[in-house]
Amino acid sequence: MRRMIMHVDMDSYFASVEQQCHPTLRGKPIGVTGRPTERSIVVAASREAKQYSVWTGMPVWEALKACPDLVLVSGNPERYLSVTKRFIEILKAYTALLEVYSVDEVFMDVTQEAPKRGGPVRMAEEIRHRFHDELGEYITATVGIAEGKTFAKLIGARNKPDGIGRLDQEEMPELLESTRVGDVWGIGRRIEARLNRVGIRTLRELGSASEQFLKREFGVYGLHLHEIGQGRDSTPLVPYTDVPPPKSVGHSKSLPPELREFSLALIVLRDLCDKAARRMRRLGYMGRTVHCGFRVGSIGPHHGKQTTLALPADDGEMIYKACLTVLDKIPVKPEKVSNIGVSIGNLVPTEKTLCSLLETDQRRERLNAAVDRIRDRYGDRSIRLGTSLLVRPIPQHVGGFFMASDDLEVG
Repeated sequence: MRRMIMHVDMDSYFASVEQQCHPTLRGKPIGVTGRPTERSIVVAASREAKQYSVWTGMPVWEALKACPDLVLVSGNPERYLSVTKRFIEILKAYTALLEVYSVDEVFMDVTQEAPKRGGPVRMAEEIRHRFHDELGEYITATVGIAEGKTFAKLIGARNKPDGIGRLDQEEMPELLESTRVGDVWGIGRRIEARLNRVGIRTLRELGSASEQFLKREFGVYGLHLHEIGQGRDSTPLVPYTDVPPPKSVGHSKSLPPELREFSLALIVLRDLCDKAARRMRRLGYMGRTVHCGFRVGSIGPHHGKQTTLALPADDGEMIYKACLTVLDKIPVKPEKVSNIGVSIGNLVPTEKTLCSLLETDQRRERLNAAVDRIRDRYGDRSIRLGTSLLVRPIPQHVGGFFMASDDLEVG
């Protein structure tokens, strides 16, 4: 039996959720932003806004120039994650083989289940009807159906918005001939440019290229590229129940102009260390390798280094002190930075680490546990570091989410 993969992609997701929640926004061009100022970017555009060529990632000032009537809406991550949990619950009724790719995308292996429901197209129609009835008429999804994940995503994108696309194998030769390599999931601008330089512009040309050449140019990934060019994709679907442990945990922030002075950026960094440490504790990990870095200018170079702790840690203050050590090693000493971040790697499960022997460390662990309980009950801003009160809070980022299974409660 041939594999049957569905790619469910929510349409203009954040914007659609806002229009469903706020009837006054319906029918209007809206742009969801982290903060509704001209220095921000559009993280989601409604269908109406897209008609004016407003797209995700566009600076707000440029979006307003393209669409003067654009309504800017501050993003609400908790609301979007809540809707994500609801649509995943709907999808679980159709198959247990779900891969939660992002907050608004899911892959489904329906090889066994689709025939029982009248075929994949009929199943997709039923899913979309349930979304309409249970999530609201403004929250829609496009479904792509193919034998592999890459092609399911590709054919779905060609049927947006609110459509169903199915790719049969007899249609594959025409698709390979007409599809540019840059249109394929996973092939970014740099790889596309490298392929173009050697005369490879379409999937058919990619499939005709020597497998040895592609492997020499791109390593193991070259073998995957060759498979895609041949119209095959055996990339396994990773069910949410089998999500591998994280390799690192981190946070970064793009800074508004008033917080770009380096001393103020350090205050933001202290908060980011606290957030990263809390997330590690929630996931049950501690880390030894601390990486810290910053960017100078909106498109300037990124400067960063890392250090290794003597023992694994999940404490914000300890991580921040490690960051200061790292920053001291970076030769560039800017007066202002546009972005700053921290990530902790070399993770180990907390249960496999040594218990703290010193009373000061034990007291710190009890303090962190108490703070976590307060924040779990009353929210992250219910108890904060004193230094964080010296600056205006930066609005929560809405352009992406860390999607652990605990966050989605799909287990």
